[in-house]
Amino acid sequence: MNNTSGMDYKYWSKKILEFYWLIIAITIFGQFIGLLLTIYFSLKDPWEFIGMKILLPTSFQLIVMLICIYFTTIKKIYSPKLLMVTGTLVALVIIVIHDSVPGLQVLLLLPMSVALIFFEKKSLRFSFIINIIALISVYLLPSVRASVTEFEFSSYLLGLVAGYVIFLAILQRGHEVLRNLHLANEKEKELIAKSAMMERLSKVDALTGLYNHKTFYEYLEDLVEQSKVYSMQLQLAILDIDNFKGTNDMFGHNVGDIVLRRVAEAIVQNVSENDIVARYGGEEFAIILTNKSLEEAYQVVEQARQHISTILHSELNETAVTVSIGLKNYQHPLTRLSLFKQADALLYEAKRSGKNKVVFSK
Repeated sequence: MNNTSGMDYKYWSKKILEFYWLIIAITIFGQFIGLLLTIYFSLKDPWEFIGMKILLPTSFQLIVMLICIYFTTIKKIYSPKLLMVTGTLVALVIIVIHDSVPGLQVLLLLPMSVALIFFEKKSLRFSFIINIIALISVYLLPSVRASVTEFEFSSYLLGLVAGYVIFLAILQRGHEVLRNLHLANEKEKELIAKSAMMERLSKVDALTGLYNHKTFYEYLEDLVEQSKVYSMQLQLAILDIDNFKGTNDMFGHNVGDIVLRRVAEAIVQNVSENDIVARYGGEEFAIILTNKSLEEAYQVVEQARQHISTILHSELNETAVTVSIGLKNYQHPLTRLSLFKQADALLYEAKRSGKNKVVFSK
């Protein structure tokens, strides 16, 4: 059968069959106790008891079980209905053979309980119907009808109905719990998604998608500490778009925002995944470069500068913008603030000395 619930039908089919084997073993044990009592208290030939009460019913139960095992093990058919029919037949044999023992009819509740394992209302309904049919069929046998009164039969019938109602209520409650768990899980996922979104919004710049000013300082502080402890190579580059105020005044802030996004994309394209890129504020950007020598860091930011200067913006009448960059190599015992101030000073030196260049310092 198609497994859409994630249930291990093979495992549970095996467990149910083991339970049926246990019932058969208990029955055989009880029959042998009955045999000993028959031999002890009766002068009758015990072979009739062995044949009719032990060998015949046990053989029938074994045949039923082997057929079920064939379908589940060889044919790989893991059907709740097959297991329920098997359980009903095993119980019927016990009821019919020991018709003089009152109350064995309650064994028909056991196959119905299998539906609880498979968590299926339709399987419970199927088991209830076949067990009602089985109970009525047994009552029609003269030997059973002679030993069971109408009141007892009605009690067994009502017992099956009561069992069905109770099992159905258990399944309904189970489905309700699962539904509530599913809703709670969906709400939790929604909250996690919202939390992740809020965390991202608190860390990134809404316009460019880069890290924001606050997150930049958090990373800078952590990486400065790592550089102190592990002697990790670290550089800080501050970038500023040249003459950007004039661009905003001439073409408007909407165009300025477009240019900012393109510059941000160009920077990201030229750095490695180990580097941190942030929009520091306005037209100013920052790059924290890690695990690179100063010469390698210079090549990265110089490549980014050249890339930015080649981008023609249709909104600016097919002209490009340029950036000036200050690049400072970290050396102990600089703090994050002193590192930033020195990189910022190098940026302004680049501005004063003609713009569109990288000025760096060890």
